[in-house]
Amino acid sequence: MDSEVSNGSGLEAEHLTDLLVFGFLQSYSDYSFYQELEALGQKLPVRVYLQDQDDELQTDGNRASRYFSQERIEPDSESQEEIIQNIARHLAQVGDEMDHSIHPTLVRHLAAQFMNRNLSEEDRRNCLATALEEIRKTYPKDMETEKAALIMTMLLAKKVADFRPSLLHDVFRTTVNFINQNLFTYVRNLVRNGLTMPETCNVDKIGLELTEICLTLPPRCQDYRA
Repeated sequence: MDSEVSNGSGLEAEHLTDLLVFGFLQSYSDYSFYQELEALGQKLPVRVYLQDQDDELQTDGNRASRYFSQERIEPDSESQEEIIQNIARHLAQVGDEMDHSIHPTLVRHLAAQFMNRNLSEEDRRNCLATALEEIRKTYPKDMETEKAALIMTMLLAKKVADFRPSLLHDVFRTTVNFINQNLFTYVRNLVRNGLTMPETCNVDKIGLELTEICLTLPPRCQDYRA
């Protein structure tokens, strides 16, 4: 895993995924885990923005938001945070089109695994990998494998937290760890390209060199249909 590698732009590389996953989760207006997400935002070592669910729309069509910060921000990282937020919102929009691919039974099964306190963090990552493998065949054929896997990973986290809000913190941490272990190069390149492209560019048009993911499926994470 290369999460130790700096992206050279101010924000520590290890926190890119924290911001991306948090931004993805809070991009939805219909989630049931707002209080849990608010508490999570206060614990993260980086500045995160949280949309207020009850606030009226502003004149520009956006909802009011506030941020939590642990004062570990480099001087030039604010623009990075905004770019990561934009990328997260874009991925969430694409995720809306893929949402139907995730069967409720799979969500319930994954939630039950996260509720099993006998499973280690590695076990949970493996169970997440197994769930992804179950829906891999539904990935859009015209989408990069890494992008589809990234979106589906965060969608699974969102759906499990929606189903059982008390699991949000555990699901968030496992999701971040899984992405750092399997998709961090893709995330880092996505942010790097986001930092260098003009403001008028569409995130979806970023050209990236992609690598294949290898997801090992452990026997203790059984097929949810069994």
